[in-house]
Amino acid sequence: MKRRSLKYFRPIRTALSVVGLMMVATLASAGGTWSGLSVAVPAGKTGELVAATDKLMASEVAKQFPGRLLLQMSVANGNNPSTHTFVPIYTSATSGEAWVAQLRASPAYKQFLATLAELGQGTVSARYRVLKSWGEISNSDKVWLGHAFDVKDSKAFAAAIEKFRASATGKKQPSQVHLSQVIAAGMTPMSHLVTVGYASEAEMETAQLSLTGDSDWQALLDAVNESAEHLGSSMSRTVKAWGTASMQSVLAP
Repeated sequence: MKRRSLKYFRPIRTALSVVGLMMVATLASAGGTWSGLSVAVPAGKTGELVAATDKLMASEVAKQFPGRLLLQMSVANGNNPSTHTFVPIYTSATSGEAWVAQLRASPAYKQFLATLAELGQGTVSARYRVLKSWGEISNSDKVWLGHAFDVKDSKAFAAAIEKFRASATGKKQPSQVHLSQVIAAGMTPMSHLVTVGYASEAEMETAQLSLTGDSDWQALLDAVNESAEHLGSSMSRTVKAWGTASMQSVLAP
């Protein structure tokens, strides 16, 4: 099968997105776990969605929340009907499972679900495990690119990103990057997701333009083409975040 172009696969810092199912070899430097829980909400209802989440996260059960929760708004995601994605991040599946059990039994969560049903409907859900991260893992990054891949050689794929980030060009990149393995997301070919976080779209554009004709960048593209098929990309923006845990503490514990 002919591999798809990687012209939209850009440098990175740390980010988030959704899709795919497939178990692949795990790298030694694994990080946290996270999910993408997407919804479709009519235009103009973002404020109500934020207000409902504010109320939930101010409840008694939320005081024990051990992770970080992001609400992201879709900027560009092709024909995916999702408009927003909740991204809960935990240091491990164990810590997330324990809290979610308490959450589901709480009156606050039942009220939140009732409000959510009035605002829109659920669309897509997926679960990921972070294998490795690069760059400064910052809470302040707001713009995220998600690059989906069907990886054939996971070690070579990770090594290619590692080599680029260690290169002269890679060290100059302002982005945070996360390589995640898909744990479950329905019957799709995606096995890995690379999420890239930037402080702004202006920072993202400047970083991408700096890579034009760069030999380190071209070497990464060539190596990735050998080890994986690029399935597509999406872009989102963080609307609000909840939780006392930092991105650093949950993604690279």
